Order: sequence, then C-alpha cells, then structure tokens
Amino acid sequence: MGSRFLPPLFVGLGAALLFAMEPLVGRLLLPSFGSAFHVWSTSLMFFQGGLFLGYLYAHFVAPRLGGWHLLTLLLPLPFLPFVPPASPAEPDVASLLGAMSMHFGVPFVVLSTTSVVAQQWWTRSRNVDDEERASPWRLYAASNAGSLLALVVYVFVWEPFAGLATQGWMWTALYVAWLGVAFACWRGLAPSPARADGSTSIGARPTGRRLAFWVLVAAWPSALSLGVTNVFVLDVGNAPLVWILPLVVYLLTFVLVFGRARWYPTWMRRLWPHVSLVGLVAFFRIAGVESWLPLVHLLVLFVVATAAHGELYESRPEPEQLTWFYLAMALGGWLGSAFVALLAPELFSSLLEYPLAIVALLVTLGVAKRAWKAPRGSVIGLAVIALAAGVAIAMPQGDEVGRALAKRRSPYGVYRVVDVIEREHRMRRLDSGRTVHGRQAMLGAADDVHLSREPLGYYHRESPLGDVLRTLPRPRRLGVVGLGVGAIAGHLEAGEHVSFHEIDPVVVELAERFFTYLDSEGEVRLVTGDARHTLAAERRDDVPPYDALVVDAFSGDAVPLHLLTVEALDLYRARVGDEGLVVYHVSNRYLDLRPPLRGAAEARGLEAWVKDRGRDLGVLEDASRYVAIGSPERVRALESFGWR
Repeated sequence: MGSRFLPPLFVGLGAALLFAMEPLVGRLLLPSFGSAFHVWSTSLMFFQGGLFLGYLYAHFVAPRLGGWHLLTLLLPLPFLPFVPPASPAEPDVASLLGAMSMHFGVPFVVLSTTSVVAQQWWTRSRNVDDEERASPWRLYAASNAGSLLALVVYVFVWEPFAGLATQGWMWTALYVAWLGVAFACWRGLAPSPARADGSTSIGARPTGRRLAFWVLVAAWPSALSLGVTNVFVLDVGNAPLVWILPLVVYLLTFVLVFGRARWYPTWMRRLWPHVSLVGLVAFFRIAGVESWLPLVHLLVLFVVATAAHGELYESRPEPEQLTWFYLAMALGGWLGSAFVALLAPELFSSLLEYPLAIVALLVTLGVAKRAWKAPRGSVIGLAVIALAAGVAIAMPQGDEVGRALAKRRSPYGVYRVVDVIEREHRMRRLDSGRTVHGRQAMLGAADDVHLSREPLGYYHRESPLGDVLRTLPRPRRLGVVGLGVGAIAGHLEAGEHVSFHEIDPVVVELAERFFTYLDSEGEVRLVTGDARHTLAAERRDDVPPYDALVVDAFSGDAVPLHLLTVEALDLYRARVGDEGLVVYHVSNRYLDLRPPLRGAAEARGLEAWVKDRGRDLGVLEDASRYVAIGSPERVRALESFGWR
C-alpha cells in the first residue's frame, strides 16, 4: 500500500510546497524592491535556476547517497519561516538575486530535488513490479498536479485570508509534515541496498543532439510564459493572481501531456503554428477586442506550450535516462527565463521576447524535423509570418500611430515618447503599453513647434485633482509620488513648490528631455528613488510638510500595490500633517483600488472621499478617479465639488 500511495503524496506535496513558495516569496520581495516590473520575471528565472541545481544534484549526487539524502531535507529548517529581506539601496537585478539566494535559495533547491529523487527510488524499489517500474511518469504528473493545486489554493485561499506572517508559518508547518512523508516514502519503497548505496551507475548519457533538442524545446515555452507574464504585469500590476495565471497555463500543459491521458492530438501537432500566429495577429491588429486580450494571450501560451511539451514527451528516454531528461528540461527552462529576465531588457525597448520565443520554437522544431508539416509552405515561411507578427507587436496601433521620438525599457516599465494627432490636436505623449502616462499639446507651425504647459488628461484643471488644488491654502506646497511627464507642475504659480518622487530614472530622463512641464513658474524639485525611502528621509531631515501629497502610481505599469497599505498611509500622513490631504490617483482599467484605501483610512480613524469624473469632460481631459484621505473636517472641503 505504502509503495503505491506514499510516492505520489511525497511528490505532490513537495511540488505544492515548491510552487506555493514562488508567489509567497514574490509577495515578500515586492515591498523591498519597489514593486519593480522585473521582480516576478527575475524571481521566476531564479526559481528555474534553483530547479536546475536541484536536478543537477538529483542526477549526480543523490543516487550515490541513497537514504542519506533524507538528511539534506533538514537544511531548509534554519531559513524558516520566511521573512522579508531588507530594502536594498539599489533595487536592481543583482540585489534581488542576492536577496533571494540568501533567504530562499536553500529551501527551493532542496524541494526541487523531490520529483527526480522519488522517481529514482521508484525505479529501484523492491516493492514495485516491473510494469510499474517502467512507467514512473505518473509521479511527474503528480508533481505537476501538486504544483497547480498549490497555485490555485494560494490565490483563492491563502492570499485573501492570511497575512504574510501567517502564510510563512503555515508553509513551515506543511514542510515539517512533508519531512515525515519523505521518510515514510523511503521506507515504503525500500530501494535495493545495492542501488541505494550508489553502486548502480547512472544511465548512459543521451546523444548531444538529443540533449540539445530537449534544452531548446524546453527553453522557448518558458520564455513565452514570462513574456506573457510581463505583458500582464505591465498592464495590470504586480500581484499573485497576475503572476499565477500564465504559470498555471504553463503547468497545465505539462499535466495534460505527461499525465496518464497524454493529451497531444494530431490537429495540435499540425496546426499549432497557425493558431498561435492568428492569436498574435488578432491580439495586436483587430480593433474592439480589448476585453478579450488576456484570454488571447493565455490561449497562445497554451497552444504553443502544449506543442513544445508534446514534442518533449514524444522524445522521452527510457527510465534509466530520465534524470538526463529532467536535467535538460530544467536547463532549458532556466535559459528561457534568463533570456527574458536578463537579455531582453538589454536588447529590446519593447516586449519582443514574446514573438521571438514563438519564432525560435518554430525554427527549433522545424530543424529537428519533429514538428508538424505545414499544409502549404515551409518552416521558413511560417517563421517569416511569425516575424511579421512580431513587427506588428512593435508597431504602434490605433491612435498611437505617430512619430516615435524615444523608446526605453527599464526594470519598472517599457516606455515610448510619440508625437500623435489625438482628438484633432497635435500631442506629445508618454506611453507604456496601452497606458498613457501624460501628454502635452504641441503648438505652432510644423517647423517651429513649442509645447503648452497647460495640464491635460488626468491632471486637467477641471479634474478631481484640480478640485483638491483649489482647496489648498496659497502658496501651495505639493508632494507627488510618480512623475509621469510632470503635468502637475503645470498647476503651479510663482512662489509655489512641488517635489516629485520618482523611482525610475528613465522616466525622469524622458520628462526632462521631451516635455516642458518641469519648466514651471513655481519651484520644481526632482527626487529619484523609492518614495518610501525618500519621504522617510525628508521626515528625518525636517523638510517642511506638504499641503497635499498626490500618489500617482496606479494607472498601469506594474501597479505598486504595497503603496495602498496602512503602513504606507502612515508615512504619507507624516509628510502632510493633520491638516493635509493624501490624494490617490486610482484610474485603472482592471483594478478597483477604492476598497483597500477605504480600509486603510478607517484603520486610522480618517475618511476617504472619492470622485469619479467621466462626463462633461473638458477639452483634452481624460476620465479619472481620485481618492482623498484626511481628517473628517479636511475632506469635507471637497463636498462642494461633488466628492463623496
């Protein structure tokens, strides 16, 4: 009984712990690294690397240790429960990888050995018959099922109902229980002493061509998964549900292909390039499908990853070589994620890793002669179509068509400065994906253009922000978290002051170089860095408080959800005092940020008033939503402007 029941439990629970660890660690890292755009992609690259190291150990070391391997499972205990790392001076990729290695590396690598080690025990067990021993793939399916279950439970149970400290202790308790399951599994399988003590040699190495095939075919769906995740994070925000949706789809393809059903139909093998390319073209070229775009992304990922993993399954080796197989797939997964996390930001000013991953898979499978046979045309022809789809991704769409002055990519976002005709006006605009971070009107003849300093869009004089500014005593002293193009400076009069706190130096560069709002009649101060640190430094240095602090970081571009917490509100209130206002600009296509802000206000005995402006808009004004938090007496000054 134990030889049948315990191995799937050992593998499934180990995989569940491994994949519950990923979003938990991501949540612990976000506040320390300013909710940077790159946090999740870099974290996934780290996890893929940890998986590769675990498989490397399982391949070369574990077979020689036998039962002594159980002692390595105790190594994570000094690192538990998990705690957030300290905020670094520079929240870059190197500091992120260093923090993850120090705090989370050992537990992750140890857990990543589970599936391979269990399958080694299975194939060498005295309590498993020859037919079962020849088919250890059910344990791989148990691993993927445990991974999927963990991600779903984390999003819908752990994350909504348990704080980070509680989550850490729950994870620790489950890990201790898993240690008992591991010991029972070893006893139940009872590998033969001759094999458990390492006297059995590892299976013969597959050919270099076969290993290269496994590595490459595993790399590209991993890269595509992170490419889809980056699109989601850029548009929606850094949150577990946003991270997990692409990861669930990616893992689901493993379950379908490597499970007992082994789902990889003939039509998928033949038509997946066409389906994926149609999805890409539809995503970027067909108008009026915006609400369906996330589903199109996930469909493309599902089809492409299923095809890749189906080809991997069909090329699987005999059980004696399975650790080589897992090692090659783990290496490929890590290389694909490293391509997205490390190389793509240096090579591309947009998210071109998305189409390039599909092109690379087309070429890899075509060259290996393991792919579908296109009804018409060759692999090269389909690759050309894929490249055309990639060009479509890079091209501006709809009212974004115009002259691009600059393209930049940073750890915090992907940006374009473009001159456009918008609402029959010539405009200069800062875009990130489909989010507009600011615009400025272009005046004068084509050969003598100058920019108006009149604030537009969300920052229009008739916007809810304009209401707030009209209630402030003169001369006004403002603080702003998030720069955009600096449009709020357009409200200043002589003798007034604004300090912009901007975490991304690229945004500062673009605002200074291509826009003129910062050349204001008032005094403008630019502070580069994480606002939590720069605002705290102002408090320590006795910098005079602000009349209002505007938090403008939620309209897109990896929404920093940690800025919505009670602790963040305490910091903001310390910079405005009892008579000041904290004003949140929360216009967002996907997230309703009012409930957490109201909750934070209530926790501190304050009131949160809201104004949505979507009708009777001024010229070149955008629909917007603002939340103002302050004392009851202070926020009631907004009642006459329609705030509630």
